[in-house]
Amino acid sequence: MQLYPSKSQVYEMLQCAKECANRNSASYLTFGEFCIFATELKRCYERGIPRPVQLSRLLERDGEEKKRRNRKMSKGIPKYEVFLGGSCNPTTWRQDVAIPMLKNLGITYYNPQVSHWGPELIELEFQAKQNAAILFFVIDNQTRSVASMIEAAYLSARRRKLILVIHAYQGPGQKIWGEPITEEEYEDLTTGQMVLQDLVEREGIPVFESVPIALNCTAKVLRENISVQDLGLKDFAQPVKMAHVQLGDKLIKLREAFDALDTTGSGELCLADVCMAFRILTNRNLSISDLRSIVAGQTGVLGREVKDIPLEQLNVNFEQFCAIVAEFKCCEKWALSPRPLRSLPLGSPPNTQSNCVRDVYLGGSCHNTTWREDIAIPMLKKSGLTFFNPQLCQWSKRLIPIEAAAMDNSYVLLFVITSMTRSIASMALAAHYIGLNCNVVLCVQHLSDGAIIGNDKAVKDYNRGRMYLSDLANRESIPVFESVAEAVDCVIHKCSCR
Repeated sequence: MQLYPSKSQVYEMLQCAKECANRNSASYLTFGEFCIFATELKRCYERGIPRPVQLSRLLERDGEEKKRRNRKMSKGIPKYEVFLGGSCNPTTWRQDVAIPMLKNLGITYYNPQVSHWGPELIELEFQAKQNAAILFFVIDNQTRSVASMIEAAYLSARRRKLILVIHAYQGPGQKIWGEPITEEEYEDLTTGQMVLQDLVEREGIPVFESVPIALNCTAKVLRENISVQDLGLKDFAQPVKMAHVQLGDKLIKLREAFDALDTTGSGELCLADVCMAFRILTNRNLSISDLRSIVAGQTGVLGREVKDIPLEQLNVNFEQFCAIVAEFKCCEKWALSPRPLRSLPLGSPPNTQSNCVRDVYLGGSCHNTTWREDIAIPMLKKSGLTFFNPQLCQWSKRLIPIEAAAMDNSYVLLFVITSMTRSIASMALAAHYIGLNCNVVLCVQHLSDGAIIGNDKAVKDYNRGRMYLSDLANRESIPVFESVAEAVDCVIHKCSCR
């Protein structure tokens, strides 16, 4: 079928299907739901739906995108073809796999993993990274890789040629630096990896699970001078197309139209009402003869011959309704009306629709935090500013397109990294949107030595990630605060100057 959805698009569709059908499991799609998923993807591929520009993109007064201050490159620094970034000690993927393969392929590389590290290597590593044709990153499961995840998220937004390998964590109890990780830490680390994958796939970059396969693809990109996005199934890569497109909202629109006409709550519509639902969805009229002809050809959908049965005597459930609508979409090449949804995602308050334009996106730490309701929201309301609160959304394990649209439709992105949370995914999100040159404000609070999120080594790992994010923000002239109130004040000032 040549469909190349991202992991987050599949996750979004599964979650929307679960809620639309009011079922307990989000592990499968029915035939009708899959038809909507497939036909919508096909339509987007054919029409070439462009990725929307973030409202928070930093612009100069003349409307041109703000230019970055480029760091001067030192002369005489050797240029390596591949920079081997990602997880370091105690991992051995560089020495065991990557370096032998690259030598055999005749590809030059820079290895930042050294036995004796010194401050003098900082500039050398930076220059090697800037000059490399390909940035090869492995996010291994033997370490927490917090800083590496943040860096990979940033680089994916900078339009660099990035080859990314992610090795998933094995589960709670897995040992990192000799200490078993708790279920809570496992969930946070896994969420960090999944959000990183979602960010990278939104740039059309395939994510690998195998280092050797990724290295072979690296050789092809160098040899044929192609983009990483051009890699396909024949290269044992999983291509991704248009990962920014929202799919779950289409199913929600169908459910809303179906429920609006199912006034008795029977779970079925007569075919005359199907015509009305079609009009609600598309602002177009559907003739009875067209409806009869397509339904007559779908005996498998309705389960019986319908040629001579009056329309008012025929009923379809939501599953059959989806299949019929998908068939019309294929035949007529029409799109669902872009009218706003009553609730998106399902279960969220009406004022959290992701397609609405807002002043501020309240990103950052979610679990076990109250900084939004205690500090940020009262201050924003007092200033008359609108906001999107992702903490109210029910789905948080992946960056689904619905939530990404909320960030795209906000003028200022605030990310608060609190002192009581690991916040791996939030730091990766912040780094990525800094890389996209968006209008970001950061509040970064370091973990104290007594923070109850792991042992001393874990605290150091998560603080190293915070330091990397802060340094990155400073290089990109992004304001960084320790106080939430001061960060919100900065956001309010930015909004007032817009």
